[in-house]
Amino acid sequence: MLLGLTLKNFTIIEDLSVGLSSGLNIITGETGAGKSVIVDAINIILGDKAPAENIKTGKEEAHIEALFDISKDETIKERLVTSGFDIKSGELLIKRIIYRNSRSRVFINGSLSTLTLLSTITQGLVDIFSQHEHQSLLREENHLKIVDDFGKTGDEASHLRDIYQYYSSIKKELDDLEQSKKDKVEKEDYLKFQLNEIVNAALTIGEDERLGEEKLKLVNAERLESSASSAYEELYEKENSVLGTLQKLSNDFKEIARIDPKLNEVAESIEKGMLQLEEAAFSIRDYTTELSSDSQTLEVIEDRIHLINSLKRKYGDTIEQIIQKRDEIEHEVSNIENFDERVRSLSEESEKLMGELLQLARTLSKTRKQSSKKLSEMLEQELKEVGIKGGKFHIQFNDKVISSSGIDAVSFLFSANPGEDPKPLNRVASGGELSRIMLVLKEVIARVEGGSVIIFDEADSGVGGAIAEAVGQKIRNLSRSYQVICITHLPQVAKFADSHLSVSKTHNDNKTQVTIKNLDENERVVELARMIGGFNITQKTLDTAQEMLKH
Repeated sequence: MLLGLTLKNFTIIEDLSVGLSSGLNIITGETGAGKSVIVDAINIILGDKAPAENIKTGKEEAHIEALFDISKDETIKERLVTSGFDIKSGELLIKRIIYRNSRSRVFINGSLSTLTLLSTITQGLVDIFSQHEHQSLLREENHLKIVDDFGKTGDEASHLRDIYQYYSSIKKELDDLEQSKKDKVEKEDYLKFQLNEIVNAALTIGEDERLGEEKLKLVNAERLESSASSAYEELYEKENSVLGTLQKLSNDFKEIARIDPKLNEVAESIEKGMLQLEEAAFSIRDYTTELSSDSQTLEVIEDRIHLINSLKRKYGDTIEQIIQKRDEIEHEVSNIENFDERVRSLSEESEKLMGELLQLARTLSKTRKQSSKKLSEMLEQELKEVGIKGGKFHIQFNDKVISSSGIDAVSFLFSANPGEDPKPLNRVASGGELSRIMLVLKEVIARVEGGSVIIFDEADSGVGGAIAEAVGQKIRNLSRSYQVICITHLPQVAKFADSHLSVSKTHNDNKTQVTIKNLDENERVVELARMIGGFNITQKTLDTAQEMLKH
């Protein structure tokens, strides 16, 4: 049950609070006063998008807040508990804040939440019947959903849809494989050529860097050898080599150290230096021996670098990427080699799923036909109460190729006159008849699974006189089981209100002010008189209004 709704800076409304009661809440007012804005706000509370255009001119943000009593709604409470919300109070408080320059925010029981979770939690909480919703009856694609709603076959239909989607994915893969079968051999040969090219290269990570360093050394081999040979000669080979000079110094210091032992340390230091330089000289000699400007070795390295660069151009910018490409090709080749096995496996899976789908679809079809018969009978009875006394309503089933919805093509057939065969709604039903058919459909389905709140937004349009009163009676009957909020221009409907709210709009100082008032009995008489005769309220219209409220 919707206890209250608060709007701030929403469209033309600056600040408005609406208190609602159980039973039938009637909302009336002049055209353009802002009645339907209330329904727009409730849709946003239930999870609709909230564009910045809904913010009142001159304001930066709009607030919408709704308070529901969910103490008797076990489904909503279970969803809240599952989502981590406290339900001890038995109330659900939803708040939406719409910003002009940023995304809107959602609050559930005071906690920041998401639009997706809001839509999930509020699903089925409120059932809204808008002014032009009856037009959806003209589209046959909507008829099957109505049948499923009435028959409570939504879970079975959803299960079938899930399996069909999986079947479709299997079938698509199978079709793609069959389509590509003719290209399989050619593609396999090409992939194996690529794979062999990479595998035969026997690449190792970091190899390109090492080869680059080796090439640099070989290209400069002559220069390196010249420098090394010169250093070896200076250190060791020439007549006045560094080591020869140090050897003479060492001998001299050893000799004079006999005279002054303090010089032994100097002699030992020279000896150590000689040993280190000698080791360095031999290392240079060995390096010179190893170093060669062998053109054949350089050619091998350059060929290897060329091969690696060629593979990089084809398969990746780095050796790591080339190796990754090799793994991908190996996997693809493996898939091609397992092509026939995959086709066989998918075919078996496809046949198995189709068998399961057909069984589910036939069972679902049987259930749908049983519930449709009951729905037709109930609708014909209810239509009598809204002035279509000789109406015939038939739900026709035609077989179709299995799809995500099953094997049923459903059409609603209708005849308003006795003796006439029922025909498709879009060929025989008037606008007023469509409104009444949709109304009784709503009532019948609400008995089965309706939300705790039902809203009629001028859904009684297209009718008048005694038919309007019959529609009002039907709406009142519905309010005995559900909270009903009904926006109407018909006094024949408004007279049944348990709570009558009047919306008005005034203009002061270039500002628009929307107010809503809960009318007392005297005010209701005046409001009904206005609805009967317009602004020119006379004693006659007041008497008529007074009389209407007595019956």
